[in-house]
Amino acid sequence: MLKRLQLLGLVLLLAALACAWTDANMVVNGDMAMDWDKNGLPDYWSITWLFSGGPNKPSMDHNENIDGNASLRLDVTSLDVANNFAGRVYQDIPVTSGKTYEISMWVKANWKTADGQSPAGINISYWLQGTNKQWGNREDLTDLVDGTFNWREIKATITIPPKTQAIRLALFAYKGTGTIWIDSIKMVEVK
Repeated sequence: MLKRLQLLGLVLLLAALACAWTDANMVVNGDMAMDWDKNGLPDYWSITWLFSGGPNKPSMDHNENIDGNASLRLDVTSLDVANNFAGRVYQDIPVTSGKTYEISMWVKANWKTADGQSPAGINISYWLQGTNKQWGNREDLTDLVDGTFNWREIKATITIPPKTQAIRLALFAYKGTGTIWIDSIKMVEVK
């Protein structure tokens, strides 16, 4: 009887996971809720906040989010790095040349531009990886948003050029201090 209940539990878990990915979202852990390794950061995301050590730090925030789970919170209070560069949160996603994708994410911020710095703000950026496995230059997909604002959806579409096999999708923050929350990141093929 115990083995049957365990098997049933496993089947129900697998069914729930299958349903969770039926929205065709190509981003893994776009809701920033998975933290299997229990390190306090969302799994499947690379965070290259160039000075993510104290006092600056990334963390999961279960109180501020769009979907009721968690968001990624980035606190930046010190700019002791060259060019006052803030950083990026990114994920590499396989793509198909010639297809068009809609990319969206929800962002909340209390972001102050560093004095005399330009450009400044937060946007969606990307790199493309060719079939030669080399990453191209970073490109901005959306305009910069700056200042203090409540949850705001940022979205754009991109058509993948020939000989491209992956996109490095990133939330980029430029030259400032404050707090940024990121949640509900999606990338879906446009039919």
